[in-house]
Amino acid sequence: MNFSINHVFLRIEGSQADEFLQGQITVDTNKVIEEEFIPSCVCSNKGRVISTFWIKRNERGFEIALLDELRIDFQNHMEKYIPFFDAEIKMVEDKNNMNPFSSSEWMKFLIKLNIVEINKNISAKFTPHELNYHLNGIVDFSKGCFNGQEVIARMEYRGKLKFALKTSNDLPEISSASLITNKDGKKIGEILSKVGRSGFIYFKNQEDSDKPFYLSGEEVKIS
Repeated sequence: MNFSINHVFLRIEGSQADEFLQGQITVDTNKVIEEEFIPSCVCSNKGRVISTFWIKRNERGFEIALLDELRIDFQNHMEKYIPFFDAEIKMVEDKNNMNPFSSSEWMKFLIKLNIVEINKNISAKFTPHELNYHLNGIVDFSKGCFNGQEVIARMEYRGKLKFALKTSNDLPEISSASLITNKDGKKIGEILSKVGRSGFIYFKNQEDSDKPFYLSGEEVKIS
């Protein structure tokens, strides 16, 4: 699998790499194979997504691809827990990311899969449910405990989900604005990630997702 030009690679190795990751990431490590990368994430103890990443198994443990801008945050979180295990995190300097996607190509790939990739601006702000991770397999609710699992499971089994997530390839060419408003100028959500005219839109209330909304005063239409 090829990634974007903005991704870097880490390895998590050691005799307890499986055990360590099982208590941190949202997918079951027993289902991670060597043949392909699958998406996963790591959450804070408050159930907020710190980073998304792609993971596969290798001969020594696991290989992870994630956005370079979140590498330090990811490592800082993991290094709080890894000293209790025979495992270590290594930066991969010689990874050959053949024919990487451009940023716009990668965003369109993510939209096709309906996967919001966490970036620096939204790290530790949203729960997996707010990002639809409960719908696309990024959270495995049968795997047992992981960091933030209690909060996330409570939302899965007891919560009434009011928010909505949509995608668009027709967003205005505005790089600095992220908040979206209704016609009266009231904030109703935000652009989670965007490259060019393509991106993911989060609405605080699902009912607002079917009404006209605006980015820096310009009406946005979803096709």
